Amino acid sequence: MKNKLIILGMIATLFGGTGCKKFLNINSDPDTPQEPAVSSVFPAMLAGIPRGVQYDSRYLGKYTQNWLTYGNANGDTHDRHGYVFGSDNMGDIWRQVYYGLGKNLDYIIEKGIKTNQLDYVGASYALKAFMFQHATDYHGEIIFSEAFKEDTYYFKYDTQDKVYAGIDSLCRIAINYLDQAMLGTNTLSISDFTYKGDLSKWKKFTYGLLARNWNNLSNKSFYNPDSVISFANQSLASVDDDFAIPFDATKNDDANFYGPYRNNLTLFRPSNFVVKLLDGTTLAGAQTYANRDPRIAHMLSASQDTTNGNGGYRGVDPGIGDPLSATTTGVNARKRSAVLWGDSLYANPSAASFTANAGKYLFKDKAVMPIMTYAEIQFIKAEAAFRKGDKPTAYTAYRNGINGHFDFINRNYPSLYRSGAVIYNGAAISTAQRNAYLASANVKQDPATLTLTDIMLQKYIALWGWGWVETWTDLRRYHYTDIDPATTMQVYKNFTLPASFFPDNLNKPAYRVRPRYNSEYVWNLDELKRFGGDKADYHTYKMWFSEP
Repeated sequence: MKNKLIILGMIATLFGGTGCKKFLNINSDPDTPQEPAVSSVFPAMLAGIPRGVQYDSRYLGKYTQNWLTYGNANGDTHDRHGYVFGSDNMGDIWRQVYYGLGKNLDYIIEKGIKTNQLDYVGASYALKAFMFQHATDYHGEIIFSEAFKEDTYYFKYDTQDKVYAGIDSLCRIAINYLDQAMLGTNTLSISDFTYKGDLSKWKKFTYGLLARNWNNLSNKSFYNPDSVISFANQSLASVDDDFAIPFDATKNDDANFYGPYRNNLTLFRPSNFVVKLLDGTTLAGAQTYANRDPRIAHMLSASQDTTNGNGGYRGVDPGIGDPLSATTTGVNARKRSAVLWGDSLYANPSAASFTANAGKYLFKDKAVMPIMTYAEIQFIKAEAAFRKGDKPTAYTAYRNGINGHFDFINRNYPSLYRSGAVIYNGAAISTAQRNAYLASANVKQDPATLTLTDIMLQKYIALWGWGWVETWTDLRRYHYTDIDPATTMQVYKNFTLPASFFPDNLNKPAYRVRPRYNSEYVWNLDELKRFGGDKADYHTYKMWFSEP
């Protein structure tokens, strides 16, 4: 990473910075402040998060089978767990960490300490922990201890165990500053469009980061489920604590990257894996209307055909696409997998046009981008309690997680986040629909019958469409196809890896993403060579957290 790339952007926007401290220091124009107020910098840090996560999820979402390519019968590169060398595809989380957020958060922290704005300091440390957690879970070894080091061209990478320990420390520092800030004057509310300056919610978010960090170590001999449970208990307590970033959708730059206006999902279709999770096939054992999850109507789009027993919901398989092409005619044309933006649609309903209520679920112009939810935290707690052998606690958390995701879909975001859009389709899920599902064969009815499969598949549903990095971390912790001893089937039941992997994979699935090409492979290649980053199959090297 060339240092010039990471010292730019003191005031970053969603699409990059507009200046740097050294530039500002040689200007005396009063309209260009040399030291902008932390309150003016902080909102851009929140706005910068979707830039990294959503951009990269176009490709990562194929690894996790949130979605797959619609029309490439010969096999899409990322459907097959491949990569495009020499491109910055899948490089935006890296950009987010080392350009969009990193040095700017350091500025907020330094200035916030000087001006006793400790609420900004605590929140910024929490965001630093978040960005490094995403980066290491995505890339593996990353630049941590030398990140943002001045006057440096070549940066040392840290092993993932050291990064994990460092993230733990950042979280504890964040909590300490937030505790101090609660005793003083809160000014964060003027800049915080997620929690409106509620420091108790920032603390809960930080404890959620600790829960993620510690639960990701489930394959390690030192995994401590009691600590995970403790962190989860201090984290998000209800859907009202969900951390989500809104979009105003007044122009391209402040619209949801996945809304129809920006037209970035045209070639994407849901996978058969997620369709089967929601239509009753996987969890209830049969695809019938009675077994159908009511969330399917809000999360996925139905095709024009409704005669196949699941309301016309169809997905695609990795590397194959939809066998019914755009040129298909007659009855079969109605059976094509629909676009993610709406039922019975095979094209974007409003590209380059802001149309009220266009889109569906999290794929609307004004739909929020979740960063952490109560449902996720409950499933983390459920897994930890199950691994501990405390099935009653695991069962309660499992049910709480399912209910939490129903609440997430039903939540009235417009009243909370400026002029955002609701994410349910038409009307919210009714109490009767929820109760019928909770009593169905999709959901275990007592602690004794609960399995890891139940927990992890419901977590997958709750994170679908936004929690790509966390879902991929889970899949890799279970090595994609690990067996659940209670069922003798895969934990991720019906999850099928590509029949044909990308040639460089050497018949192995992806476990990591290469660092950003235009910084690391151009400027820091010798450091990458130290741990195999120059090898063609480097992206298949297993992660530290995935191994014993």
